[in-house]
Amino acid sequence: MPRTEDVRFQGHFGRAAQLATLAIAGQGLFYLLTVVLARRLGVDGFEAYSVAVAAVVLLASFATLGLEKYAMRVLPSLIERGDWARARGYVRFALRRTLWTSLLAATVLGVGWSWWATDTPAAARLAVAAGCLALPAVALVQYGVDVLSATGHEIRATAIYRVAIPAAAVVLVGLVLYLPFEIRGATAVACWGLAWGLGLAMMAIEIRRTTPPAVWAAAPQVEARTWHREALPFLAYSLSLTFLAQVGVIALDRLQPSAAAVGAYAAASGTANLVVVLATATNRFYAPRLSMLLERRDFASILRLRRERLRWLLPAVAAFLALVFGFGREILALFRPEFVDEGLVALPVLATAAAFTVLFSLSPTYLKYVKRNHLVLGTAAGAAAAQAVLLVALVPRFGATGAAIAYAVSMCGMYGVFWRVAVREVVRLRADAAGGGASEIPDP
Repeated sequence: MPRTEDVRFQGHFGRAAQLATLAIAGQGLFYLLTVVLARRLGVDGFEAYSVAVAAVVLLASFATLGLEKYAMRVLPSLIERGDWARARGYVRFALRRTLWTSLLAATVLGVGWSWWATDTPAAARLAVAAGCLALPAVALVQYGVDVLSATGHEIRATAIYRVAIPAAAVVLVGLVLYLPFEIRGATAVACWGLAWGLGLAMMAIEIRRTTPPAVWAAAPQVEARTWHREALPFLAYSLSLTFLAQVGVIALDRLQPSAAAVGAYAAASGTANLVVVLATATNRFYAPRLSMLLERRDFASILRLRRERLRWLLPAVAAFLALVFGFGREILALFRPEFVDEGLVALPVLATAAAFTVLFSLSPTYLKYVKRNHLVLGTAAGAAAAQAVLLVALVPRFGATGAAIAYAVSMCGMYGVFWRVAVREVVRLRADAAGGGASEIPDP
């Protein structure tokens, strides 16, 4: 007879493997899109596309106000308790906040970029303008995917977010390539944004269809002040993480007058993201379960969940790093030959940092759930500040390599702190619970 722990692992592994497969397939589509655009847009056009997408993604992470990640903490427990009124109140409240904030962010981006980047070519400004139109859809999809995951439908959420949206973008770009005019950066951004709009429609239909009917039947009960306050750590962390991931492209565009450096960094970053999606996708499976285990004060199961996750992640991460270190030159050449020299060092540096963060990406989730807000906010802010300083110091001299080093130092330092504190606290709390001591975790 198989042991209970083995059966549990096989069940978790099956769901996590499905999520990982969907995430890798979707990232492969996005990777294909990036390669095609790098080849067809040229160095300058690809720079315009990369900068516009980076700016939109950065502001979209702010527009959600942390309410999308907080949904993974609050909705599972509300639904498990049958608190339908608060569940509906939260879904509607967060949706409205995200919509209005994203519209404001799009306006600020459009006006601010026109004023700040006056020396930017017209094609790049037009690409950013196209991105402004896409920003609300990007923010609302990011909110929707976590709501759908929080209600136990993380596979549907991942299928839309990681597969349907990049597939739609690939199809739209493919159609444009057959039209009798040259594709430009703004056109590529418009296709990308339209794909997010289609994904938003799919996400809305799935949320409405799969959410328990009792949620929609209940009169909404809103706790705006409490939810805003408790979502702030999620906002600060998400914004810091997106800043760390996207600011390298923007810094290269402003500090390094080389379109090849921007393109090489974007290509290397896109390659590193092939492994990052393993964490972002599968954490949609693990995070709600972590929330419920904390609700039950089951610290032994939390450690077991962590071990189960690492048992399948470690081989995947090792295989990815072997591929990058063995075939880095060939990978970069897929994009453009001009990117090889600029990105040959940046690629393995970014890949190593990405692998490190993937392995320990559940640690900050735990710390936010147990309200270690000052630690999370302070560490994330320190990492963002360190990266900004390193970018200013390294990018003008080392280009894409300098931007990669700045990212790696900041991310590895931040996740190293999170992992050390999280594991130490879970072990201590488990010992306290076994000995009959009181838990120090605040009631959620």
